[in-house]
Amino acid sequence: MQQNIINQLKLIVDEIIKESDFSDINYKIRLQENKDKEHGDYASNIAMILAKNLATNPKNLAEQISKDFPLDDDILKVEVAGPGFINFFVSEATHAEVLKKIDSEKVKYGHSKQKAGKVLIEYVSSNPTGPLHVGHGRGAIFGSVLASLLTAAGHEVDEEYYVNDYGRQMNILTVSVWLRYLQTSNKNISMSALGYQGDYIKLIAEELFKKNKEKYQLSDNDQDNILPILKEQQDEKDIDTLISFMQSILGEGFFEIRSFALDNMLDIIKSDLINFGVEHNLWFFESSLYVEEKGESSKANKAISDLSSNDFVYEKDGAIWFKSSELRDDKDRVLQRSNGDHTYFSSDVAYHLDKYNRSYDRIINIWGSDHHGYLPRVKAAMEASGKDLNKLEVVFIQFANLVRNGEKVSMSTRSGDFITLSELINEVTPEAARFFYINRKADQHLEFDLGLAREQSKDNPLYYIQYAHARICSVFNKVKYDLEEDHKSVNLSLLTSEKEIEVQKHLTSFPSLIEKAAKSNDPHLICYYLKDLASLFHSYYNSEKFIIEDDNLMNARMFLLKGIKQVIFNGLEILGVSSPEAM
Repeated sequence: MQQNIINQLKLIVDEIIKESDFSDINYKIRLQENKDKEHGDYASNIAMILAKNLATNPKNLAEQISKDFPLDDDILKVEVAGPGFINFFVSEATHAEVLKKIDSEKVKYGHSKQKAGKVLIEYVSSNPTGPLHVGHGRGAIFGSVLASLLTAAGHEVDEEYYVNDYGRQMNILTVSVWLRYLQTSNKNISMSALGYQGDYIKLIAEELFKKNKEKYQLSDNDQDNILPILKEQQDEKDIDTLISFMQSILGEGFFEIRSFALDNMLDIIKSDLINFGVEHNLWFFESSLYVEEKGESSKANKAISDLSSNDFVYEKDGAIWFKSSELRDDKDRVLQRSNGDHTYFSSDVAYHLDKYNRSYDRIINIWGSDHHGYLPRVKAAMEASGKDLNKLEVVFIQFANLVRNGEKVSMSTRSGDFITLSELINEVTPEAARFFYINRKADQHLEFDLGLAREQSKDNPLYYIQYAHARICSVFNKVKYDLEEDHKSVNLSLLTSEKEIEVQKHLTSFPSLIEKAAKSNDPHLICYYLKDLASLFHSYYNSEKFIIEDDNLMNARMFLLKGIKQVIFNGLEILGVSSPEAM
């Protein structure tokens, strides 16, 4: 019914525009559901949107549109309210049309039938120097659910993990694994206080020893040389000295251990993500930006060349700088240091140019809130390279605090003092973790209450929603209701109570909710919608009887429950959460 109203409004508005002197006006008609039935079932503000462009009074324009709107058995009345709202009153029978639509489309109800373009979502992208911890969980679930939401909205979606396998932290991981490896046969070797301390380092080192035995062990002379270096591990320069020592005595072996450690860490990360219901189909390695193939420059060097050709690069003190201050950044940025090393910013520029070169319609980055400062410089580089900034979208995720027994849990990857994502999943289940991470707008702080996530009560929103689905299944089991049977003969005009109308109107809004959430990158809206739907159902369930002598009314109510059940299933599927039939 909503689409029918929108289509009719468009015909009327197009005719009004055609008769005016403003034929090139772009507009979009939207309907909102009125909660107050005295104002009708639906309302449109199209007259107020177009009035300025048409140089007319919005209320007069609304009166003209309402006068031209045809009435029938479905649209009973159209009236103007306030400064120019157009209210539509529809017959009760039209509300039930959504139930037929849900029954026809089933798992596809709410999904767009129109292709909406290609999207790349890059998310998580944690350094592969330790297992994912609860601090990574919110971004992981946000990206995963957003990908599912955008797919439902008609987009072709790629999910990418950017692997930082090129920088200094990977060298620290390498030397950390090597020291633990040395300890397997030499108890005199101490662990660097500046290395990675977690037990996962020991496990990787043990695997390294199993596969390579004594290959990377120290000679007596090298042991004498390393001991004083290990004693001097007080600041970051000391860990660099240790790395240089390792490289000098192992040569190619350093890179073999580095590769081994990276592969093992990625296996751990991928396993944790899959157990969490998160699966990237693309893995982009930072090191690929510095590969020179067939005599061509690396992507990192090409990025600098592109900026240079557009006169946005200069040299100072032997380093190469980007004129980002000319493009709304607070200062210029170094792309390449005087020793020839590329900066992290240089990698970011090259990586984002690579994203653009892959011809996506939308490029979405899911970043932690501590990365706000990166956006102006990345945007400046893309603008200087002639890229369309409208394609680049960044969602900033506020940190999630894990709360256990009323106390926050701190996390640090280097010290090894953190709660891993795997441990969280074991404590509250993957589904509870997914829902609680996504159940709030991304830029709002989140306190993840472990106790509430395990609680089986209406205070736990996930339990409340899943219980609604299970409750409907219980009713169907009692009456032996056949979900696959042809229910075309059901008399839906019997669904006339206030609660029944309210539920049907809420079901009608599901497709527009998906469209809205996908456009604004707000997957938490699905959670809010499902909580409202569950609340409407539980209230309806507690106020009405469903197993009654009147077969016609009972069948109509069963059909309504079938629609509720399907939409709960469809919504939870977008969230990556199951719809249990019994609880």
